[in-house]
Amino acid sequence: MAKSFIKPLAIALCVLGCISLPAYAAQAKKNKNVGFRKKHSTQPTKATPQDSYLSSVYQQDARGLLRLGVLPFDFDVPGQAFVTTGPYVGVPVQYSGNDLIINTPSVNTDVQLLRIRKGIREELIAKHRINPSHMADHPHLILSGALAGQANYMKKGQGGSSSDIDVASSSLDAFFIGPSDWLLGFMELSFDNSRLSTNGVRVSNSRVYVNKAFITLGNFAESPFYGSIGQMYVPFGAYSSVMISDTLPKSLGRTKERALLAGFQQQSPNAFYGAVYGFKGDSHLGAANRVNNGGLNVGYRFEHGSVRGGIGAGMIANLADSLGMQNSAGFSTSATTEMIVHRVPAYDLRGTLSVGSAWDFVGEYVGASTRFNPNNLMFNGQGAKPWALDLEAVYSFYICDNKPSSFAVGYGRSKEALALGLPAQRYSLLWKASLLRNTLQSIEFRHDMNYSAGTTASGPGGNGTTSASGKADNAITAEFNYYF
Repeated sequence: MAKSFIKPLAIALCVLGCISLPAYAAQAKKNKNVGFRKKHSTQPTKATPQDSYLSSVYQQDARGLLRLGVLPFDFDVPGQAFVTTGPYVGVPVQYSGNDLIINTPSVNTDVQLLRIRKGIREELIAKHRINPSHMADHPHLILSGALAGQANYMKKGQGGSSSDIDVASSSLDAFFIGPSDWLLGFMELSFDNSRLSTNGVRVSNSRVYVNKAFITLGNFAESPFYGSIGQMYVPFGAYSSVMISDTLPKSLGRTKERALLAGFQQQSPNAFYGAVYGFKGDSHLGAANRVNNGGLNVGYRFEHGSVRGGIGAGMIANLADSLGMQNSAGFSTSATTEMIVHRVPAYDLRGTLSVGSAWDFVGEYVGASTRFNPNNLMFNGQGAKPWALDLEAVYSFYICDNKPSSFAVGYGRSKEALALGLPAQRYSLLWKASLLRNTLQSIEFRHDMNYSAGTTASGPGGNGTTSASGKADNAITAEFNYYF
């Protein structure tokens, strides 16, 4: 095991050196005297300490955009309807501090958009450029998106090695503002890079589908309460991470549904937040055709000087509707497999902490509160009770004339989740940087320790019966993200 661990790690370090050193040298030479600049200023502006990982997670607003003097509005034609481009949701239009050194959580997108609109409104008032009420005179459409190219190499403990070059993600977002101060909409078109089931050819697929589409009623400038309806990732868990690979809790619990949600977000730095939601899940106990799932999410965020963070908890009435269960465990293969013996509630616990501008810590746990019936999800001959844990530590620093960069270590663990394809333990190392404006460059080394040999698991009706190898897998992944 030690040999299989050391060899891919050595390869990762060599690849990192080959990638980073020429890029650093070229970028430093090209931008020798270029720092962070405002649109209408000639003075460099260094990112402030609040530009940290957690401020991106908990303060998804227009701060990074507004601080640089850039607004997605034309002051010469205030209040008129038009289409423009803006920052990718949760990612400022320029690299600023560590705002780009994360994978923005895909849950609570409606809250992020409400904060962005509130930030734009406050900036317009501060600049005395237009009457903020003009924002509601006509609707505005802000387009943004992201592209990601990825290359990876995996050495499996059993089954040899594999490598690939792929489009990891591609999305186009449409953010609708107005015509009311209390109304906004959002739609995300995404790219499907999976292989076609008929012939296994991946490029022949490349289809575009609607990933998110919802309407939100709310105005954080007037009230902390809001409501959303549509297709979204419901707020069960946060799944904040700096890693390229999905965390084990995310693989287990993230749930995308067509839901109705009501929530509140206090606007002070130290504040409570919460939401309740309901939806018609795909799994069901009988033939009844009705709303049968939902949950609760609560939390508290805090900020005291250079220390920021938050804690939160949530529950969902039936874990069987999560994407991990539907896709990996095989619940969605037929109407028969979606009929379960009993619901399995689950809960989520999470915490984040940022100390100064350098250190960030993330932890999250997702677990079932009771066992599945063995006919629905089995582990070693009995009903499975899966859970997953993720812990990460991130150190952020600047390289090459104030280019933000981060180094992270992560540890993951799961229990009774073999049928979902999760490893028993995961160790991760990652380096990430933004060497070019609106981009991220990342390289990750991952060491997965699989369940012990002889362990067996299966999904509904015995679908996808799996036997663990007891061996370790190692993977190296490099990714280039471009936001627009």
